[in-house]
Amino acid sequence: MSRNWLLAGLASALIAAAVVVVAIDVDESTLAPTQAGPTPTPEERAARLMRTFVSRVIEQELRPRVVELEGTRIIDGSSGTATVQRVVDGDRVDVRIAFDGYALLLDPNVTVENEIQADGTVHYTRGGDGGGMRVSGTDVRLGVFDAQGRDPGRDAAGRFTFDLRGNDIATLAGDAVRNGEEELKIRPATPAA
Repeated sequence: MSRNWLLAGLASALIAAAVVVVAIDVDESTLAPTQAGPTPTPEERAARLMRTFVSRVIEQELRPRVVELEGTRIIDGSSGTATVQRVVDGDRVDVRIAFDGYALLLDPNVTVENEIQADGTVHYTRGGDGGGMRVSGTDVRLGVFDAQGRDPGRDAAGRFTFDLRGNDIATLAGDAVRNGEEELKIRPATPAA
């Protein structure tokens, strides 16, 4: 075999190796997760969880179903139940909700797990002398679960003790303790810029 053939074969082998290295580098860079923005603080994640829970479960799901309720009613979720007791005193409405493994699917059209889960007793008050709303609970298990893990930075599931007040859901603020040890200061939501 001539020397020219050997040099041509060696050159083509080097070119092929360089192409493979470039292709591997490109593939690895596309697999790296991209950050959409800064990772939220524990307080921000807990505040988002609390606001999602109050708006989706209490305001949108349970409150319309007990608007005329006098006494106690058991409501089924996608799994588990919520026992709701509603008391009206003048312009103040007190609702005591005992969640027992309650789950609410966030989107019934999605087949993967995508739900809010609650377990424990929550007190929800609207109106009265101070107006606005108050939401409180002691050792309440809360979480928003997504089996596909599309946004793991939002995870704030745990057992919470909380006392939040505000004029509406966006202004809910107060103190919360997660898993008996992590003290969190919940602040009102800041409007999107």
